[in-house]
Amino acid sequence: MLKRESFNLNRNLLLSFFLLLICVGCNKKEERDKIANAESYLKKFETIEVTTDNYFEFTDSLYKLSKINNYQRGIAKSYFFKGKYFSAKGKNIEALDNFNQAVKLSKQTNELIDIGDAYYNLGDTYLNLKKRSEAIAALKQSAIVRMQSNDSTGLGSSFNFMGYIYWIISDYDSAVYYFDKALVIRNKLPNLANRATTYNNLGTVYYNWSLYDKALDHYLHSLEYMKEQKNNSGIARCLSNIGLVYKETAQNEKAIEYYRESLPYANASNQVQTIGYAYNCLGTAFSDVNKDSALYYLKKSLDVYQSGNDTVGLALANQGLGNFYLDIKDPKNAKVYFIQMLKMALNENVPMRVARAYKGLGQAYLLENDLITAKENFEKSIVIGEKSSIKFILRDAFGNLAEIYDRLGNTEKAFVALKQFNKYKQDIEDEGMQKRLLDLKNKSEYERFQRDIQEQHYQNEKQKIYLIATITAIFFLLAIAIMLFRLNGKRKKINILLQEKNALIEGQSKEINLKNVELLELNEAKEKLFSIIGHDLRSPFNTLINLATMLKEDYHEFSEKERLEYISGFEEVAIKTYELVENLLNLSASRTGRVSFNPDKVEVAKIIDKVFHLLTPQAQKKEVKLFNKIDSNTTALADQPMLEIILRNLTNNAIKYSHAGGQIEISSDFADHNLIISVQDNGTGMDEETKKNIFNINTIHSKNGTGGERGTGLGLGLCKEFVEKHGGCIGVESEPGKGSKFFFSLPL
Repeated sequence: MLKRESFNLNRNLLLSFFLLLICVGCNKKEERDKIANAESYLKKFETIEVTTDNYFEFTDSLYKLSKINNYQRGIAKSYFFKGKYFSAKGKNIEALDNFNQAVKLSKQTNELIDIGDAYYNLGDTYLNLKKRSEAIAALKQSAIVRMQSNDSTGLGSSFNFMGYIYWIISDYDSAVYYFDKALVIRNKLPNLANRATTYNNLGTVYYNWSLYDKALDHYLHSLEYMKEQKNNSGIARCLSNIGLVYKETAQNEKAIEYYRESLPYANASNQVQTIGYAYNCLGTAFSDVNKDSALYYLKKSLDVYQSGNDTVGLALANQGLGNFYLDIKDPKNAKVYFIQMLKMALNENVPMRVARAYKGLGQAYLLENDLITAKENFEKSIVIGEKSSIKFILRDAFGNLAEIYDRLGNTEKAFVALKQFNKYKQDIEDEGMQKRLLDLKNKSEYERFQRDIQEQHYQNEKQKIYLIATITAIFFLLAIAIMLFRLNGKRKKINILLQEKNALIEGQSKEINLKNVELLELNEAKEKLFSIIGHDLRSPFNTLINLATMLKEDYHEFSEKERLEYISGFEEVAIKTYELVENLLNLSASRTGRVSFNPDKVEVAKIIDKVFHLLTPQAQKKEVKLFNKIDSNTTALADQPMLEIILRNLTNNAIKYSHAGGQIEISSDFADHNLIISVQDNGTGMDEETKKNIFNINTIHSKNGTGGERGTGLGLGLCKEFVEKHGGCIGVESEPGKGSKFFFSLPL
């Protein structure tokens, strides 16, 4: 039986804190001082009994006072305490809303302890709502935050709670993983009660795995700590669990001894869950010895759980009574209790208990010789067992199915079921053996590690003696050497320092000059970009506005042809503006280092086809022909988006300065393990002065194209930056009236 920790709150401390806050307001200075000191009282707030009548009003007062004084942590904590209140009252939806708000506000104040506590209680509320995945996610967040805040006690609680949830859903591997993590932390802390809880939880998982020796070891550790704490409930639970181990290992008399010993502690604890569990274990043990005593204790267990309305305990009590009536061959009464158990297990969504209920019902129907209904119930238990990997359920269910098929005369299915029974039986035995072997292996490796440490310690001591002797022998030589070195070294050191200072000054001077040049270039680039934004963007937008105004005001006076001309003008201006903005953004990203560069093997011809497809309407308008003369197998190492921008700008530039009926060719060549791509047109060409500054956005002044197209000079500057990012270079050959040939290199 596993345990979840809970916190009890002290009413008197809450009243003290509330009265302290009421006094705030005597004057503003006193108010500020008390708000500053409120931190020391907020933790005491958690020791106040949640279920007191005035608790909610106190938390509401905390919220109002914190709101008035803009005390953010107080506001966050008020939501947290309200969540605790609603949770204690069973109003889980309201609790969930308040804990979520507490998480949100605590993150704003960056109070890691508060965030961890809010996430922990959020996980507890999700579990109450049967949302176990969300509960685990919230608890993992609490563990992360508590790790950051070095909250070892809280971290141990988060790990222990996660282990508990994994145990509920029968994921025992994950349960052991988190219980082990919790135990490592708790063994270093003074809180013995928490340590005992985790030992008990691990013992329960090992019991479910049928590793009874390990289960007993952990239960005994837990019992030792519980007795030190004089925790009656914990002692009773541990004694009952130890009794379970002895019962499963056919030591029934010893099991009864432990169960009887647990009963006085259980009654002293005055806890329904503990008392009911003790009676249930005692009744189960007497099933093989004294049927009257067994029935008496099992019914006592049921009565106790019913008095406390403990649904989890009621499922356990019904299971015990169902098994009792199976033992005495009374299937009618057995079915009554297993049906009750099934309803409760389904409501609580505990796979292991649901599977056990179906298995019990199957055994009851089998006793009644209702083979078909029995088979249906065993098959349902198998479905759950396979989903949750509960192998002992699968083993028992397949064993019973084998008997049913044999009695139905279906020997083939009986053989298959028997084969599955033997498989799971062997798996359980093998897993137990593997875990024991792993335990032995770890123990052996640890002992070898300890021996290695001792041997290393001996060798270290031996080496230390040799080292001391050696150091003593050379000490005087070193002392003399140091004296000589100092006499001669001072002079050299001064000279070296002077040389280093001079070199440093010279280097700093060069670096300053270089930075000045870079700053001048950046300033020129900035002025150029601002000029483009101020002039070249304003002009197309003015054109768009004028066209829109004319269309709006004189729409019905224009012919359809004139309207299409205006719309075409819209399209042309929009395209040019988009190209300008795109170049501005790409250039800005490149200059600020925000553009990503991911070179890969690319097929150059396909990229050119893609660029031609985009620019064909523009070329057709000027009756310019585009030719891709690059072989389809030609590849290069390049960033594809950058290469598209380079080719699009160069081709667009060529179209812009081509005459009507002209042509543009893109071809390639190879040189020094590089691919050389050329974009050649037979347009206007350019003079030497233009070629000299063609790639510098700080000095270039773009002229209009052959069709009156305007430009900014940004495109070629962007091409240069992107080509250089590839480790290549870009250049141009041109003469006035003979066209231009732009070329750039890419690595193969």
